[in-house]
Amino acid sequence: MQGINRSQHEHLKSLLIKLEEGLSIEEVCPMDENDLQPHSELEVIRAKRLQMQALYIEYLKKLADIEMHIAHYKKVYNDVNINFVSARIRKLNKTERLKCHQES
Repeated sequence: MQGINRSQHEHLKSLLIKLEEGLSIEEVCPMDENDLQPHSELEVIRAKRLQMQALYIEYLKKLADIEMHIAHYKKVYNDVNINFVSARIRKLNKTERLKCHQES
């Protein structure tokens, strides 16, 4: 799985904004006063841009959550590895060495 490319997102967003601006100008100075297409087209473009932006913001929030989750996991992992497992392995090794010396 690949993450969302920020530069591609920003590029497409800027193209949508340019389209919106072009259609807004056309609404102010319509070529055909009976043509309602620019307005509906403008609404479609705006809705798509806003949908993409909302999804991108949600994506960034989820990345931040994952980053915090990974940091928490690493903290617990290091604690378990260093303070729990290492101490018990040392104790086990010491017990094994004592057994070997007693058997000798």
